[in-house]
Formats: sequence, C-alpha cells, structure tokens
Amino acid sequence: MRVSIAALAISAMITVAATAADTPADAVHVGPVYTRGEQASPYPKYPDLQIEVDVPPEATADSLRPADFRLRIDNGPTLNATREQTLVSTGYGMAVSIALDVSGSMKGRPLNAVRAGLIKFVNDAGPQDKVAVQTIADDGRWDADWDAPRDQFRNALDKLTTRGRLTRLWDALLDAIQHFPVMPLSHHLVVISDGHDEGSSHKEEEVINAARDRGLTVDAIGITRSNPVFLQGLDLLARQTGGQFREAKDSQTLEQLVGNGIQRLKATPVVSFRVDDLAGDGKDHHFDVAWSHDGSQAHGETVASIPTMPVALDKRWYWAIGGAGVLLVTIAAFLLFRKKPALPMPENLGQPASATPQVTPEVSGQAYAPVVDPAGPLPPRKVAVLTTASPAPSRRSKTEFMPRFPEPSGARPAAWLLGEEGPLAGHRFAVDRKEFWIGTLENNHLRIADDPTVSGNHACLVFDHDVLGIYDHKSTNGTRLNGQLVGEKRSLLRPGDRIKIGRTTFVLQPGANGETRYE
Repeated sequence: MRVSIAALAISAMITVAATAADTPADAVHVGPVYTRGEQASPYPKYPDLQIEVDVPPEATADSLRPADFRLRIDNGPTLNATREQTLVSTGYGMAVSIALDVSGSMKGRPLNAVRAGLIKFVNDAGPQDKVAVQTIADDGRWDADWDAPRDQFRNALDKLTTRGRLTRLWDALLDAIQHFPVMPLSHHLVVISDGHDEGSSHKEEEVINAARDRGLTVDAIGITRSNPVFLQGLDLLARQTGGQFREAKDSQTLEQLVGNGIQRLKATPVVSFRVDDLAGDGKDHHFDVAWSHDGSQAHGETVASIPTMPVALDKRWYWAIGGAGVLLVTIAAFLLFRKKPALPMPENLGQPASATPQVTPEVSGQAYAPVVDPAGPLPPRKVAVLTTASPAPSRRSKTEFMPRFPEPSGARPAAWLLGEEGPLAGHRFAVDRKEFWIGTLENNHLRIADDPTVSGNHACLVFDHDVLGIYDHKSTNGTRLNGQLVGEKRSLLRPGDRIKIGRTTFVLQPGANGETRYE
C-alpha cells in the first residue's frame, strides 16, 4: 500500500492537502507540488513548478508524454506541460513506510516471499530515500525506523518471524499514518496483509479518514491464504483514498509485487509546468491536473500554497519610477532653496533694542514661535530590550526594531519556550531546530500528548535568516500569538511574546546566553 502526501516543498517543508472525496474510476492522485521561492533548494524556482502524478502501473510510456498532461489553477486557463520525468530522475527522494502483517496466517511461504521481496525493495532504495518497517500482530512494532542504517534494515528483515494470536490491523495502520516524519519528501505507505482484523479499538473508516485528512493515498497488496472476503477491506481502503489494490494469489507473485514496489514508486511521473500568470502570493491555490490516455481523460486535484515572491516590474515601470524620483527631487530642491516671503515688519523697527516691546510677533493672527520637535533627540540603539516604554507623542513615524535570533543548534537554541499557564507551566523547552514542530504526534520536537485540544502537527516555529516566526498547521483549535489567532502565513516572533497552543501558554525567551539582538 502506498501513501502519498501532497505537499509544497520550499527549502523546508511547506504544507498541502488533497481533496477528500470518494475517488472515481477516472481519477488519479496528484501531489506533492514542488517549487521554491528565493531560497536555495533542488526544487524549480517559481513560476516553474513540478507536480507528481500517480498514474496506474499499467500506464505505458506512450501515454506519459508532456502533451498528455494539462493543468488548470483556480479554474483559470489550461496550461500545457513542458516536461515529464520520473521521480527518481529528479533526485528528490521519498519516504516509504512498509506495514507488514506477521500474524499466524503469514507463517511459512508467504513470510519468506515477503522477506525476499523486501530485501530487494530496500536494496533498490536510493541514498536520498527514507524507509521504515512496521510489523503487525497483537500490536504494531517498528522493527526499523526512518533513520536506521540499511544494514539494520537487512538484519531486521532476516529476523522476521510470525508472532502473536491477533491482528490489530486498523490500530497499526492508524499509527503508521501518523508516524511519517516531517520532511519535504514524497510520502508512501505499503501495506501487506490478508486484510483480517482482530481486536482493534479503531475502525477502518477512521483509518480512511486519517489518510484523507493528511492527503494520503493507500495501496494494498492482499494475500489470499485466508478467507478472501477479508481482502474487501483492503480494496475499500485503497479505493477510498485514491490508491490501488493488488492481489497476490501465490508466493511468487507476492515476492514480485513487494520486490518491484520501489521501482514502481521511482517511476511515478513528475510533470513540469510554468505558471507566469499566477502571482507568488503565499496563498493556497487549487490545482487540477488532467491526464489524457487511451481516448479518455483522468483528473486529479490538490491544494498547494505558493511561495511569496517579490513583484517583478515591467521595464516601463522602472523608467516611470525613475522619472517620478527625479521630479520629486526637483520639487524638493525648489521648495528648499526658493526665496522665503518676508514677514510683516513691526512698527517699532529702527528703535533702540532696549525699547523693543517684549511680545511674540504674530503672522496672520497666529502666534509665531520656533518649532521644537517634542520627541527630543533620538534614543540610543536598543540591544536586547525586552520591554517597550510608551513613546512620547511625535510627528515622526515610530521606528520598530526587528529582533534577530542566533541560528539554532543542539547546544545553542535560537530561543526557549517557557510554560507560563496550563499543563506545561514551569517547564522550559529549547527551540534548537530551524523547523520546530509542536503537536501530539511522536514526530514533533515538542510533543504535547495529553491535551485533547492540541492537533497532531499543530504549529511550527521557523528560523530563517536570523528571524524567528510561527505558523499554524491547519489545527482544529488554532494557535494564538499575544491573544491573536495565527494563520498559515508566518507571524514574526519577539522575546516576551505569549504563544497559546491548546491549554498551554508559553512565553518566548531569548536564546543561548540571551543572544537576541535588535536591528
């Protein structure tokens, strides 16, 4: 079974959601969308972008030409593809999670066939690919996790054996869906089972909904050693999430399906488009990809956020702006150096100075006096000031100082989160990664497991060019910064800010040794 996460990749991981509806027969799964802004990255620079299109395995090379793919964004004009290539040729890599049933029904030939197929699967994975293996029986166990060396994978596969009396399939698959790492890779889940579930506390529909919520498609390899009626659950799971179900009627077919799985994933088409008429505005947009094949047309949809890009100006605008600048300079010079009108002369002009009345001269009936700036001289440059005094009234525009944080590392965090109120009050957490995730799942850097008001991947603190920001990741109850809701666009942070996630309020404190400066 394969699970694909539709995600926008921008130097670090950017967020995407696929449509969650019953998948019609003429549908294909699309996503993630690969593009980037000004940051350095292997992804194409916007307005160039690439979209992964998950076509059926029987698709031929003749039906995977650039001319066979079309794109519409937000129901706009149709765009033609400029290139089609395989996922492996892009070098982007993927994260593949393998969920394997090791209950008693797998004993003997089925398990031996799966073991041989998985060894080939892992050997064929590239150095940029991440692989994890979960075995399912009375419980789900991670025999080899994402960062394990390949030798550890092979040792784990050599030691595979059946265990337990039950098969808690749906519980384990729900855990697998939530176990994916936060990284800008194409995500896939492969499930190998006879479809029989015993003793799960969760239901199949919960697994389907969880996969949909995360934009995942599920492929299943069904083993027919037990009652074939159980395979219907795997078939339904695949169809409801836009994936594919394949049945292995013998051990040889089973080994081939498992062993060749990585090659099929590597061959997934990645299609290039250029979208000059769509602004890089940081907002979500609707992508509809059409694939023409064998006289018919299949569609796939996803929603992706476009990186914010500086507005490109036409050359005529540069001339216009330059001309306006020259005009403004000329006017300013004229006003500065023109001869000022003479003030009305007092009647006692020419009298001795001692006889001059001590009164304030008037012009047009108003008191005339020297203009004094009420703000006084500018204050000295502020450094690591955590409180702001009320400014004196002034006609000057208020100057704001941007806090600069140190680059985070394990020994030198960019900042600290101090629990002020709620379940984590009194606890302090180091923001020691450029992407610092907070939520209930195990893949977060700060896991809040016992708060039902916190979502799986609730929010993320992002360090970029000495600036620290936060954005909400489609959480159910939202994220608040100083009492205001945070959206999916990054909000900048300052020391002393209060961040509320679920029932806990954190205070943002300076990083290592108070190394926050203002510029």
